[in-house]
Amino acid sequence: MPKLVEPLTPLDIENAKPRAREYKLSDGGGLYLLVTPSGGKLWRMNYRFDGKRKTLCLKCYPDRSLEEARTIHKEARQLLANAIDPLELHRQLATVEKLERRESQAAQRLAAVRVDIDGVIEIWKGKNAIRLTNDEAIFIKNQLCRLTE
Repeated sequence: MPKLVEPLTPLDIENAKPRAREYKLSDGGGLYLLVTPSGGKLWRMNYRFDGKRKTLCLKCYPDRSLEEARTIHKEARQLLANAIDPLELHRQLATVEKLERRESQAAQRLAAVRVDIDGVIEIWKGKNAIRLTNDEAIFIKNQLCRLTE
């Protein structure tokens, strides 16, 4: 029978001081706060999936509050009840976010060209802009055509 654990309070978390070795402050149900010797306070969740013990990292305190950690813990428990590994889902979401970030960075690297009402051409590359008059743009176009012939 699992032992009953007194839930954490915000005061318990604030009063947690670093020691020579890491230690855990349990909130129950596998959720705990890991206090490191350097003073870091990290949310973790232990669980079993397919007979294996796993640990899900839930960011650090105060970036993630006690209430937020409990909400994520509850959602992870619901995923486990539906036979979905929360750690694997987290990894897949991280991969998707990484790909989206790469795509947006690639789109930002492309130069944007804009033409004003006055005929001034702006070429944007990131935060930098080059302003060309119509005559300058025609000159550059002709030079590029000569190079490619």
